[in-house]
Amino acid sequence: MGSDTVSAPARILVVDDDLATRILVSESLEQAGFYIEQAEDGRQALTIYERNNIDLITLDVVMPELDGFATCVELRRRPEGAQVPILMMTGLDDYESINQAFKAGATDFITKPINFILLEYRVRYLLRASADVASLHESERRLTTAQRIARLGYWDWSQGQNLLRLSREVCEMLGLDPQTSEFPFWVILNHVHEKDRNFVDQWVDEIWQGGKSRAISHRLIDANGNVRYVQQQVEAVLDAFGNPSHLYGTLQDITELRRAEERIWQLAFTDSLTRLPNRELFKDRLDTALKLAKRRNSQLALLFLDLDNFKRINDTLGHGVGDLLLQATAERLKLSVRANDSVSRNEAEEQDESIARLGGDEFTVLLPDIQHSADAAIVAERIQASLSQPLTLSGHEVFITPSIGIAVFPQDGEDPDTLIKNADLAMYFAKHQGRNLYQFYDATLNEAAHKRLTMENQLRKAIERNELSLYYQPQLDLPSGRICGVEALARWTNDLLGTVPPLEFIPLAEETGLIIPIGEWVLRTACQQAKAWQVTGIGVARMAVNISALQFIQPRFAEWVMQILEETGLEPMMLELEITESLLMKDPEGASHTLQTLKNLGVQLAIDDFGTGYSNLSRLKQLPLDRLKIDEVFVREINLQPSNAAIATAVIAMAESMGLQVIAEGVENEAQLHFLKAKHCNEIQGYYLSWPLPAAEITAMLRNLPALHEEDG
Repeated sequence: MGSDTVSAPARILVVDDDLATRILVSESLEQAGFYIEQAEDGRQALTIYERNNIDLITLDVVMPELDGFATCVELRRRPEGAQVPILMMTGLDDYESINQAFKAGATDFITKPINFILLEYRVRYLLRASADVASLHESERRLTTAQRIARLGYWDWSQGQNLLRLSREVCEMLGLDPQTSEFPFWVILNHVHEKDRNFVDQWVDEIWQGGKSRAISHRLIDANGNVRYVQQQVEAVLDAFGNPSHLYGTLQDITELRRAEERIWQLAFTDSLTRLPNRELFKDRLDTALKLAKRRNSQLALLFLDLDNFKRINDTLGHGVGDLLLQATAERLKLSVRANDSVSRNEAEEQDESIARLGGDEFTVLLPDIQHSADAAIVAERIQASLSQPLTLSGHEVFITPSIGIAVFPQDGEDPDTLIKNADLAMYFAKHQGRNLYQFYDATLNEAAHKRLTMENQLRKAIERNELSLYYQPQLDLPSGRICGVEALARWTNDLLGTVPPLEFIPLAEETGLIIPIGEWVLRTACQQAKAWQVTGIGVARMAVNISALQFIQPRFAEWVMQILEETGLEPMMLELEITESLLMKDPEGASHTLQTLKNLGVQLAIDDFGTGYSNLSRLKQLPLDRLKIDEVFVREINLQPSNAAIATAVIAMAESMGLQVIAEGVENEAQLHFLKAKHCNEIQGYYLSWPLPAAEITAMLRNLPALHEEDG
């Protein structure tokens, strides 16, 4: 009943007490071509539903007074509310909430935050499924009437006779001659699907012996060899002694109904993109596997995997390629889990069901019966080898690797939630150890995770508690011997954690997004300090500040820099922003535009850690840069390692040909200084000159250097 198949758009009732969510969902569905009604609570929803012809309802679970579950129950009690599709929306993603939603009568369940692109397709699928079910119900009504009037689709069987009398419709379904109305029972039984044959045979025997009538659903092979789902209802006629003397049965084809039920079930419990089980179904199967493992006293393993750098591929090549990559990953996982080519078709299907997509680029693999933990490692290595092979998707060659966490029952957890959590935690550590690795869970990971969580919680409050400070490391101009600038470096001292090294809290800040407010504080504080030095007569020509990739890609980054310069009164030429070489590689066009905007403000620009990436030199020449900073990796053994010396020499020569200044960081001894000076490096920075110093100490040092003071003439 989607808008692409009928002239009038479907009418959808959006029910949510949160105004922002209600508006976003409504606008998303309106843009998709649907007509929207809105309600802010359950009672208002019931009123609107009774006054309008509603085709589908999106229903929030957590609402005041009448929550989503109660509202769903009330809707199902309405005369026309039994069949309307109801899509539950909530932040609750546990199995019990989903189970309660379906018990209340929900058609489907979607968790928040909502993916609005998938929401449109989910709604269309539900509308189509609803139309199919409604059509099927009408077909059932006509069929029931026809059977009652014309005795269509029946059979009867008398006690003591081996022959059944079949109606024309049953004969035609089974491919039997309608002129021969009586057939032996074994002929009919041969048309029952082989997996259901014993079940049907036992059902008939029980009715003959006990006389109790009950319905049965099973599969038949029709005249064309197709599998059909049928439902049979039998009534037994009893003789004077209370024994069955005659059986009357009806046979109804419920194939379409069953397919509609399967479609609805798939919407609820399978991932629409990969056709793999989703999180809810996987947890249910994991729970079943755990119960079986406990009874058998056996082990099972759970592999939790995440695709390395998937977001970069998705953002660079588009979501279409990203979707194709997820589908290809699902297929490769199926092949990896199948141990060898001798796996039968049924075994392969069962193994495929042990794989799930939990969301995004996260997949799980259940190994329900392993002898040793090493068995899980073998599968993990097979997955790594398979997923690491290059793929061609929409004309793009794509390389992807997985990070895999492994948790083993019983030592790593005895319930689904614990096993999934621990496997996820192990995957996280595998990813942070270098990617394309697998990691078994152990208890020490919990300690590390707790430490990380504590650090994150403390870091969120660091600015307001005034725990951050800036240290400044001077930079020396080699030809003149004067201090030409300083680099601002963030430091963090916390009452609970003590002094936290930058190598620990800076990556955490970048990962959590806290680098945005921290970076703003760093830039503002550095500019304030540079202005204070200028006012007091300390002539530091340049204040260098590192900029993270997350800061740089913010849409209003250049505007934000200009605002801080205006607030602090610092001249733009006195500020140098350092960006990494790798940042330029991710989005060359966007980076070039932002750099040019910053250059137009008058800010100086430098490439930090130069030589550690793979910059396109022709593109580098087009960027409005002022300075290249040789990474300390190459400076550290510049006078001992010929390769490091060659790289540093090449960078200096290349920069000179491009009209750029070069600064070498990490200079720690006189030999390094002499080498760089001999190669005409412009500037140096490092412990040989000075350690990073707090503001008071660097100020005192700058005041005591006559060369730093501005001269009037």
